[in-house]
Amino acid sequence: MKRTHLLVVVLACGLLATSIPASAQTAAPADSSSNWFTGKATLLLLGRDNVDSSKFEEYRVVPKGVSMPVFTLQGSQGGKDFALFGQNISQADQRYSGYANVSWLGVTYDYNQIPHNMGNNGRTLYTETSPGVWSMSATLRKALGDAVDAVPTTARIYPFYADLLAPTIASANSIDVSGLRQRGNIEFDITKNLPFDLAFTYMREVKTGFRGASGGDILGTVTTSQDVGETMNEVTTDYGVRAAYNFKTGNVHATFNRNIYNDRVDSLILDNPFRATDLAYTSTSVPGGPAQTRFSTSPDNKASRGAFGVQLKFARQTRITGDFAFGTWTQDVAYLPYTINSAILTGTGAPANSLASLQAKSLGGKIDTTSVNLGFVSRPIQGLGIRLRYRTYDLSNKTSPIVWSGSTAGSPDRTWAPPPAGAGDFGFATADPYSNKTKRFDAQVSYDIKDLTLEGSLRASKLDRTYREATSGDENAYAFAAVYHSSGWLAFRGVFDSAKRTAKGWDPATTVGLGSDEAEKKSTRGGVNIELTPSDKFGVTFAYFRRNDDYPNRPARVVGNADTTVGLLNAKYDTYSVDFDYTPSERAEISAFYTYEKNANLNRTVTLTGTAVNNLLGFNVSDKANTFGANAVIHLVPEKWTFSFMLSHQKVDGLFDVSANPTGSFYLGRTTLNPPGPQDITDYDDTQLSTVMADLAYNVSKAWTFSVGYAYEKYTHADAFSDGTTIFPQSVLFFLKANDGAYNVNVAYAKLNYRF
Repeated sequence: MKRTHLLVVVLACGLLATSIPASAQTAAPADSSSNWFTGKATLLLLGRDNVDSSKFEEYRVVPKGVSMPVFTLQGSQGGKDFALFGQNISQADQRYSGYANVSWLGVTYDYNQIPHNMGNNGRTLYTETSPGVWSMSATLRKALGDAVDAVPTTARIYPFYADLLAPTIASANSIDVSGLRQRGNIEFDITKNLPFDLAFTYMREVKTGFRGASGGDILGTVTTSQDVGETMNEVTTDYGVRAAYNFKTGNVHATFNRNIYNDRVDSLILDNPFRATDLAYTSTSVPGGPAQTRFSTSPDNKASRGAFGVQLKFARQTRITGDFAFGTWTQDVAYLPYTINSAILTGTGAPANSLASLQAKSLGGKIDTTSVNLGFVSRPIQGLGIRLRYRTYDLSNKTSPIVWSGSTAGSPDRTWAPPPAGAGDFGFATADPYSNKTKRFDAQVSYDIKDLTLEGSLRASKLDRTYREATSGDENAYAFAAVYHSSGWLAFRGVFDSAKRTAKGWDPATTVGLGSDEAEKKSTRGGVNIELTPSDKFGVTFAYFRRNDDYPNRPARVVGNADTTVGLLNAKYDTYSVDFDYTPSERAEISAFYTYEKNANLNRTVTLTGTAVNNLLGFNVSDKANTFGANAVIHLVPEKWTFSFMLSHQKVDGLFDVSANPTGSFYLGRTTLNPPGPQDITDYDDTQLSTVMADLAYNVSKAWTFSVGYAYEKYTHADAFSDGTTIFPQSVLFFLKANDGAYNVNVAYAKLNYRF
């Protein structure tokens, strides 16, 4: 996975001072009879370049003009105290938190808004006529369909469609693919002066806008793929109660939560651009297909979780803990019909778009979860530490299985099809009532030898699954660590971890593939972290970490031929980093860093012609990232003038290396290329991000601080899959092509802080 290191926390409205550290939540003085009242406010005047790309404000707002990035207010009198903390006041990324306490009641609260701007000015052939319903003119759809039906299939190539659709594309609508998350929490503690704790919690989260680009294939005479915004309007609420009682030798505690999820958009519906009415499909040369297609969204569901536990304290820092949790998940939303296409009949001749044709009206889904955690910690003798833990987790699917007689899923909205051969006991693999159970034991021993601490650990797990290819397995591991702290100039930590997972219960003769979560796996992780502080003015830290995951003995499409194993075969991750800190005097602080990351993974797919290997494709995906930066804070005049500077740059280079069987159809279909065969993708999510900021602050008085600054940010991006702006890159695929690409931006600001 690419990690574009968006070092923008100090850019624009961030500017170092906009965050509210926990230390700002000053506690009331010990003498509750005293009075105190403090606060802080920041005003920001900002000007910047216009930016078309959504990437610049993907999770934030960078306002033009005057804004208030920070506001705090705290007070106390007569044993009563309160606090209010605000960030980015009245903006889409605003946040408010605080607390209030009286003698018997404590209230804490938090409200947080997070925008997610995924792309600006996306273009679509559709208009959203109601939430999740994307429509086109029926007259236009009929005209387009008639034009296609009037020509032979051999003439239906890109130039034909481009000419036919040119007026429609020219008048395409524009949408910004963005969403907003609004989350609020409040807690009431009603036992401030009692020997036990009892608190009630409430959380409500609302997500609106678009979840992202969505849609898919619409199959008919013309198989078209359409990109639209996936409308989002969902509410999650959580009610909870928490209780605890502390005593001299430990405590007991318990919690209960009820969580309810409601998706207010039941489905995503798209008109077929080439059909205005439903017509039975027979072939690509005969007019037919649906007038609309429908995609389901996440169903409403509910969950309850109760937990209780105990901790007992003994001599020699000995602790014994036990925690037990029980949960129930339910989902019983009414099913959608098999299809929205009125021209499709089921195997019994009934309309497939009728709810009466379904084998059940709803899932009646229920899953029970049980987890047990037992722990033991002790230091029985000087320097020796022991940690033991035993954990079990059981996910039991109590849903009554439904045997499905068929679906339109194999050929959406075209025809009725019976369940595929070997798909499962209930018609389809997705109908299988999956369950799993895990048991795990961990043991860790450490011993101190003066400044050196040695650690060793073992862990053993047993895995059991139902309705998965590998029904069981074991996962065992060991680890070593050494930590050394000298009296002054050297600190060292080295770690090594090795784990092995087995996969049992699957049949090599019939299993096509195993999920990476159940396949056999060998994993090693190791690294070192070295800190050198030769003087109180200079320090350097070096770190290296490596992780290697191998998936041996994956299923082979041809039994006995290891070259035909499929799935994820290996993954490797390397990270190097160096940090420097230099403090030449009390008036200057300088630091710099550099990080190099290299990640790679290999996947393989195999297709057969009968029992002979046809395509044998290898996908070796890798990326390299170089990140460096520098920071400086110089007190030009102590307690008066301060200059701050920040620079960072990251470059990520991705490569999608494709290999293929030279005698397979995939390779032979590309022999006319120069060079022949599959081509590597060199522009594979390549990114660069550069940020520079300079700030000059003047302390006018103890209460007032004024600063001015400049920031510059540049982002570039290259990707063979998403580059380009045409919404119609090939026949007959339509994409939003929303703008989330490169940008340059200059920012100038003036900031005024007031503390009281």
